[in-house]
Amino acid sequence: MTATQQKVDEVELLQSVYPEYIAVDKEDLVRCRGLEEEEQEHPVLRLTLNFPLLQICVTLPSFYPETEPAELRFQTCLLSSLQEEELFHSLMKITNESLGECVLLDVVSAATEYLESIQSAIPTSPSTERQSTTMTNISRLWYYAHHIYSREKRTNMLKWSRELDLTGFILPGKPGVICIEGNADNSREFNVRVRAMNWQLLRLQHEEQEKERLFTEFKELIFDVHGRSNNHQDLGQFRTFLEERNIGDVFTIFFRV
Repeated sequence: MTATQQKVDEVELLQSVYPEYIAVDKEDLVRCRGLEEEEQEHPVLRLTLNFPLLQICVTLPSFYPETEPAELRFQTCLLSSLQEEELFHSLMKITNESLGECVLLDVVSAATEYLESIQSAIPTSPSTERQSTTMTNISRLWYYAHHIYSREKRTNMLKWSRELDLTGFILPGKPGVICIEGNADNSREFNVRVRAMNWQLLRLQHEEQEKERLFTEFKELIFDVHGRSNNHQDLGQFRTFLEERNIGDVFTIFFRV
């Protein structure tokens, strides 16, 4: 796959995750799409992500992601000069240490997580804190994976779900999502097993304690796929899947939108 093809695939993935926030230079995109199969020419692709409190301007140079890192600029009203410098160096570390990999989802996630950590440090009134005295007995774990392709991993997770009486789903592809729910002991056992497998990136993104299950089985989710390698599922359809089950807030937790 050429560098141009990889740039187009990554932009299409971002458009499916952040449709209301992304603005892509149309001339750049048309030019890239017209040269996806060419090896001699690698055009630049520019885009902007305009979140409520954060703007990220991105330039994908000619040989991104193979040998050139993404070029980043950001603006936000939340940070001091020192904090802006700290965030900038953190994002540049991601881009410089991941040559050969498409990293914009990781960049957006790191930037929004940093801003949220700054906001959460602001003291809040006790009256605004959520309190609960309800006893819970269902543990629901949500995992974010850089990708889930391996048939062996997917088969193992399906087998463990039956063994441990877990329900939920796997969203294979890039990125990947895993949701499991069941009693606390079995959920912890699954957590130990899944983390023992070899991953480029796997993180426990969110954890809930509930009185009832959301799902009746454990299965793989398959939506429309795109990308030259057919490895990006339609995350807009995934978002709809969650919203139909009244858990659309989880999409925001994963992708900060």
